[in-house]
Amino acid sequence: MKYLGIDYGHKKVGFAESDESGMMAFPMMISENNDSLLKDTLEVVKALNIGAIVIGESLDKDGSVNKIASEARKFGDELEASCGIKVVYEKEWFTTSEARRQPEAKRDVDDAAAALILQRYLERVNPTKYETSEQEEEAEE
Repeated sequence: MKYLGIDYGHKKVGFAESDESGMMAFPMMISENNDSLLKDTLEVVKALNIGAIVIGESLDKDGSVNKIASEARKFGDELEASCGIKVVYEKEWFTTSEARRQPEAKRDVDDAAAALILQRYLERVNPTKYETSEQEEEAEE
């Protein structure tokens, strides 16, 4: 199954997609957070045949919900109602900062942050896939 990862922000929204097996996440694009965001996201979901959507859940350092988390949750609810595809939330702690530290980092890293969010989710929900891949790689060496 293919997944879509979203790093929701006030001004920009980063998108990432997984491979068909749902093991690897890749930065895809950055969109403006404007009136066409829902429509544009629905087009991406349909074009890529997405089976599940993962939105980063932005929390304050004390773990409380902040304004952007509330907005992201509202967007996720609208998205799920519009396309009928399950939307899940993955806690995001410093993903934008981490994306900026990557060697290939560019000015706008929202898509890379979305890939980090999605990758963390994939590894958390499918740990046996990753253990099997690591074992296969070790066996080949």
